[in-house]
Amino acid sequence: MKLRKTLTWSVVVAALAAASGISVNQTNLVQAATSKKAQNTVNKTKYGFKRDFNFSKSWQGKWYSNTHDKLSKMTIKKNGFITPWTGEYVELVSAGKVKGTNKYLWQMPQSWFTKHDKIFKHLGRVTTNKISNKKWIVFSPIDENNIKIGYAFSLQNKKIAGKTQKVMFEANPKTGEIYDQFYRSPKLAQKYQNYHFKNETYAPVFNQYQKK
Repeated sequence: MKLRKTLTWSVVVAALAAASGISVNQTNLVQAATSKKAQNTVNKTKYGFKRDFNFSKSWQGKWYSNTHDKLSKMTIKKNGFITPWTGEYVELVSAGKVKGTNKYLWQMPQSWFTKHDKIFKHLGRVTTNKISNKKWIVFSPIDENNIKIGYAFSLQNKKIAGKTQKVMFEANPKTGEIYDQFYRSPKLAQKYQNYHFKNETYAPVFNQYQKK
């Protein structure tokens, strides 16, 4: 697997692989345009990506997890997020073809990425995927065509102790099995760290932390 060896993604990918062992089938992450002309306009940019992704305001802000009995924080901004795994900021962009090459980013040689390291160092790719009839936002390395390791997130309104709370679920991007969930406050995260919501499927890695 050709994977950018930046500090952000190499550490993040290693951490996720150790925690969950995700393996995802090949997925085409470039949406088809309505015409060949439109496709060339949308996909071909100087460096093969577009800064066209924005989180909605409901996603933005601080989120807390305590699923593994260790409080962690994820901060979502307009165009990216500060990861709970490394504490680094990753800007999310959509990937396409590099102008003048007719090649997608994942077809470019590693030497090209090394040459433009300052540009790609803190970039990740974003796409959407429907898993178990729910829409998920998936983050992955920007130069990888096959999503073998990624991060699937879904924001939902859930009832907790009679009140509606926003809960951010992190799941396996292939199966939708949840292995972490984030809340708007440390108090909620600590109190409901192992809570199982109805109509959600939890991964074994989540269940092993559940208090007996």
